[in-house]
Amino acid sequence: VCAFLIEREITMPTAIFGSIEAGAIYALMALGVYLSFRILDFPDLTVDGSFVTGASVAAVMIVGGYNPFLATMTALLAGFAAGCLTGLLHTKGKINALLS
Repeated sequence: VCAFLIEREITMPTAIFGSIEAGAIYALMALGVYLSFRILDFPDLTVDGSFVTGASVAAVMIVGGYNPFLATMTALLAGFAAGCLTGLLHTKGKINALLS
């Protein structure tokens, strides 16, 4: 019983920190969606996709042995490229904002 209580005290702060970390990430994503929908009046769903794209780029690079800082910077560039591509599809390609 004592071992269970000691183990629970160690894992509880880790779980709380993980929950706060996930909440902060989703809060940033929600802020991006809010900005594009309400302020810019542009239904841009790239925000949702760029998080997954960046995470997958960083994960593949880290597993491949790259420096995590370099992987994070490359993930940022991948998200930037996704946003630029969406903007180009909408403005130059004359594709509907929701479909681009």
